[in-house]
Amino acid sequence: MMLTTTFRTLGRLQLICIFVALSCVSVVTMADEDQQQKLSSKPKTGKLPRVAENIGVDENEGVVIPMDLMFRDTDGTLVELGSVFDGKQPVMLSFNYSDCPKLCSVQLQNMTSTLREVAKRFKVNEDFQVVSLSIDPNEQTVRLRQTRDKFVKQYNRPGTEDGWHFFTGDRESIARLTDVCGFRYRYIARQKYYSHPPVFILLSPEGKIVRYIHGLKYDAGTMEQAFIEAAEGKIGSPINILSYGMGCFVFDESTGKYTFQAMAIMRIGAFVTVLALVGSLVPYWFFSRRRSAIVEPAT
Repeated sequence: MMLTTTFRTLGRLQLICIFVALSCVSVVTMADEDQQQKLSSKPKTGKLPRVAENIGVDENEGVVIPMDLMFRDTDGTLVELGSVFDGKQPVMLSFNYSDCPKLCSVQLQNMTSTLREVAKRFKVNEDFQVVSLSIDPNEQTVRLRQTRDKFVKQYNRPGTEDGWHFFTGDRESIARLTDVCGFRYRYIARQKYYSHPPVFILLSPEGKIVRYIHGLKYDAGTMEQAFIEAAEGKIGSPINILSYGMGCFVFDESTGKYTFQAMAIMRIGAFVTVLALVGSLVPYWFFSRRRSAIVEPAT
């Protein structure tokens, strides 16, 4: 009888643990909704905060980008986008702008650091090309050159300078390329900044979209494999899709900066906690009930 009572007590404790975990999820979710409501400065409508509306990436793998688009390089020369593609080397494309509060700089710095790690096997200008298109049609050539030189210097591989292409262009050309790539961003007029997602797009040597690399952290081994597949024109699954899907980075109009949404991490953590509790306690609960059923007739 004592053993049966013990199992029943354990069962009650298991229920309490699950209840507490579910309560944590509820609290985190409500806190996250409250945070988003404050960001948007509007009553809750069940929609995304205004700063996050129409921001994201629609993955268009298999689509060939328009090669006839004209952009200006860091020398102010008008060049055709197709001139970057030689039919042999893949191209890594990103959408940035020099006056971005922080996100673009972190994105390019982290990727450049990863490219340094893989330089023994794949080197800029020898094995692939890097293209960064400014989404700010008003960006000046001198500012664009400063940004390019900053990351070429960080890469620190002499002889690779010609593989770094930083472009700017008119509003129509920028919109055409971003639309084809599924890159959705928005200008925040009050702060004079652009709200946009951090993403790199790998293109085949013929200009076909083959892979999207989301987020701000990049694994060297994964990048090496991605370059191999991109060179062969193989369409691969997106990289770092979890960090992108969590929506960690949102532009805060009140501060003019991108903010890291810790609540998103907490929400994911809370759900993982519940799954872990259920996954571990339910089997134990099941076997405890069976053991209790066996013990009871003998008492």
